[in-house]
Amino acid sequence: MPIVKPGSDYDLHGCISSAGYLWCEILGRCLRTWEEACSYPTDCLGWYDGCNTCNLVDGKIGACTMMYCFTNNPPQCSVYAPGVPNIMPVIDYPHPIDPIYEPMPPVINPFIGDGH
Repeated sequence: MPIVKPGSDYDLHGCISSAGYLWCEILGRCLRTWEEACSYPTDCLGWYDGCNTCNLVDGKIGACTMMYCFTNNPPQCSVYAPGVPNIMPVIDYPHPIDPIYEPMPPVINPFIGDGH
C-alpha cells in the first residue's frame, strides 16, 4: 500500500476527507457537517442552485426550472421569508477593507401574497 501524505486525499470536488470535509451539493462547497449543516437556509423561500430557480416548501425543494447550463454559479437564496432583513455590502471607496452594510429594499415574494 502506498504511503499517502496527510491532507492529500482530495475527492472529485477538492474536499479533503481526512480533515473532515464533505461535498455539500445543496450549498455547492466543501464543509464539515459538525460545524455547518448541509441544508437550505430556514429563512429562504426561493433557491437559485447556480443554474435553475426553485421554490422551497418546508425546507425542501418544490418546483424548479429545468434549464441546462454550461457553467454553474454559486448557489444562493433568491427570495427570503417576509421580515428577514436582506443585507448587501455597500462599497466604501475610502475604506474598502471595512465595508458599510445597509439594508436592501424589500423583496416582493412571488410565493406569498394576496394572489395578484
